[in-house]
Amino acid sequence: MARRPRARSAERPAPPAWVPDADRLLGAAARRIRVVGSSTPVNLVEELARLAASWARSGGELPRFAYAPAQDHGDLRKAMEAAAERLAGQGELGAVYAGRASELAAEAAICEAAGGAGCWAAARRRYAARDAFDEQADALAATWVEQEAGAASSDEERVRSDDARSPRSLVSRMRREIGARRLPLRVVIADIAPLAATGDGVIQVARGRMLTRDDVERTVLHEIEGHAAPSVRAAALPLGIFAIGTANGGDDQEGWALARERAAGYLVGARRIELGLRHLAARSVERGAGFVETARLLEARGAVSTADALRIAARVHRGGGLAREVVYLPALLRVEALLVEQPALGPVLASGRVSVGAAASLSSWARESG
Repeated sequence: MARRPRARSAERPAPPAWVPDADRLLGAAARRIRVVGSSTPVNLVEELARLAASWARSGGELPRFAYAPAQDHGDLRKAMEAAAERLAGQGELGAVYAGRASELAAEAAICEAAGGAGCWAAARRRYAARDAFDEQADALAATWVEQEAGAASSDEERVRSDDARSPRSLVSRMRREIGARRLPLRVVIADIAPLAATGDGVIQVARGRMLTRDDVERTVLHEIEGHAAPSVRAAALPLGIFAIGTANGGDDQEGWALARERAAGYLVGARRIELGLRHLAARSVERGAGFVETARLLEARGAVSTADALRIAARVHRGGGLAREVVYLPALLRVEALLVEQPALGPVLASGRVSVGAAASLSSWARESG
């Protein structure tokens, strides 16, 4: 758990002299490293449709996912490793920067291996268990799936996610919310696995997904409060590490976004099933399960359709075994525990991609000056 924040002075401290160079170096590296993008098959939509059409009669078959050519990040990894060693000697703040430099080197290794045999091992180094919340998340996922599996599916009217003509659609609601908050972001339609994803200056909305009103409102809340608004706040702060992200900052930001969902009453029903199954599927990847084994495990739970089982299996196996979904539920529990023990650090988590462990170290720089 994070350390308790020190007493704050009335003025925000000035960044140390080494910070601007570190911000430029780590920021440039972070812009090049796109773990999810490099690990997502270029033929994801087509291949999932093919698998769904043939799954029952084939008895299960391996997907034929294709990936963009992997980039060589050898020089970047060496630069990040050298930066981590150098920054570690710059006190408490330097240690935060050093941790992110080391993490960027680990993420570069995943990008280099995406689509190949080395992705699984590289991902296991990056997404290793951190603390007791990982074990607690295993129990939570199993409980959620068991409790919600028998719930009747909603017969509520649904709307296409990308229907710009409907004010109820996800793309329309996302655009209205961004406009109301005057956030410097645009919304685009994309072929992505999640319903939405926030990136640099953009929020992607999944194409052609049929959603209920709660699906739409929950997704808007998750992306705006969990990712978009923190990214805008981070850009206005004097330390680039808020936007670059601390080590595990991206993971715990997912926990922050899920905590916002739970506080608003959206973490129920089908959403719990989805998150629980993603976690269990990611754990199967950690154990070395193949695609078919993971998909069959999900089908056996009886909580989702074959199409959804294939979609979740594809998500956790992307790149050759990324299984990044294993961090979501531990991060939720970790963030909620911090908010109970040290609620004053909540605004720090809402100010960028900040991990629970780094929140106290960055608290002096997260507040408004004056």
